[in-house]
Amino acid sequence: TLYHLNKFYLEDPILNPLTLWKRPPLKNIFCIYGIDLKTEVGYHYAPSGKPYPDNWIITDVIYETGGVLQSRSGASVHGQPSPSSGDATVPYHSLSWCKNWLGRLVNITRTPQHAYDFSDVQEAFDVDHLNGGNIVLNMTRDSNVKYITFFEDGVSIPGKRTAVWEIDKVDHRNIVRWPAFLRELWLETSHGFHPDARRLFVSKGKREPIRDEDCFWDYSKARCGMTEYCEYRFAIPDICLVMSIWDKVAG
Repeated sequence: TLYHLNKFYLEDPILNPLTLWKRPPLKNIFCIYGIDLKTEVGYHYAPSGKPYPDNWIITDVIYETGGVLQSRSGASVHGQPSPSSGDATVPYHSLSWCKNWLGRLVNITRTPQHAYDFSDVQEAFDVDHLNGGNIVLNMTRDSNVKYITFFEDGVSIPGKRTAVWEIDKVDHRNIVRWPAFLRELWLETSHGFHPDARRLFVSKGKREPIRDEDCFWDYSKARCGMTEYCEYRFAIPDICLVMSIWDKVAG
């Protein structure tokens, strides 16, 4: 009702969510979230024939998944889907709002979540980000690899940094204990507080394995993904190739 709209939104003295949210006046802002999971974005309602407050019932749920909108039954739904889907709790459009706080030129880096070397890194510098619109990526994806995509801006506001991290296939609850997130957070925090840091953001050029779980099997090359650090050692009860890959030091 108009009464509730005014009371809880338009007349809120602290936050009006119906207006554009500007970048908070903080020195460093890192907006980090998961993407590409099936996420609820809408509902269909119908009269139930019962008195208030049970006078409406949900007849269908609309999901965003894989860049399309689908009903609960899997049927396609007409609309304007986001380029990615959310984190199974929050829709992508809401999660990615903080991209509007990035400046006109953005540096973008995409890396695998597992350990990797320089050949796996995709970079694009000074990508146009005009009028707060969507940032168009010209980067590839391997369907067998989960990525982290970093959007970074450290120059549009002197002395302040703004970054957005999109982490593939990690849900809302588990992101705070996701290994790749914890690794990058530790590296960025250590870099940010280092008195001799010369880069605005920590380098994404290479990530060495530090435990067995960081090693992986490269199916395209039919061998261990990082032979310098990892090796194949079969042991019962291994039932797949990934289970037989070990860190040479940790294993």
